[in-house]
Amino acid sequence: MLHRWIGLFICLQLIAWSSGGLIFSLLDIRAVRGETEAREALIPLAEVDALALSPADARLLTIEAGAAASDLSEITLRDRGLGPRYELYDSAGVPVSAVNPRTGVVVTRLAAAEAETLALADFAPDATVLKSSLIEEAADSGEYRGKRTPAWRVDLDHPKRPHIYVDAVTGEVLARRNRIWRTYDFFWMLHIMDYKHRDNFNHPLLTAASGLAFLTGSTGVWLWGWRAKSRWRKRSGARGS
Repeated sequence: MLHRWIGLFICLQLIAWSSGGLIFSLLDIRAVRGETEAREALIPLAEVDALALSPADARLLTIEAGAAASDLSEITLRDRGLGPRYELYDSAGVPVSAVNPRTGVVVTRLAAAEAETLALADFAPDATVLKSSLIEEAADSGEYRGKRTPAWRVDLDHPKRPHIYVDAVTGEVLARRNRIWRTYDFFWMLHIMDYKHRDNFNHPLLTAASGLAFLTGSTGVWLWGWRAKSRWRKRSGARGS
């Protein structure tokens, strides 16, 4: 009886593994990541010499706004769609501020309207904004797990139900989620059997299921061979007599 229940469990998991493999092979990974609907941004960067502020000025303004000088290790000039900004990062690569090189305004949080503008600019099909919400703390589950915060989540009105996640400091698009991604993620969860975080291969449940699947499959092959050999011997004996 126990063997049958174990066999049923393994059978269901094998179906989950197989269906996941089928889904993974059918779905375009670029569509899963939202890259097929993403608009390529071709924004020319301004020349540093033509700007009112230098990178050193931007660093000084960020320090005056409250940042520790030791935390600032990188400064880059980018235009993500809101005009050129000096982006200042700490040693871990986390953005500290964005400084407008023309006005000297230090930005530590984008406004919701700015995040919505960037999200609409990133999404190529026609769409409108349903709502936007600020994510302050990193989550270990959900569709934005393990990503950088703070970030704006902008929900767009479109059949694919896209959610565009925009860095709340720099305006960088950090993630794109849609219906296809959620389907992929569901089968990914079943595939690796991590039903909460959905990113851990090294856990006892997956190890046990894989071991049982291997044991069940290998013993099944052995039994098939043993029975086939027994039948062959019986047929050989019958022919000899």
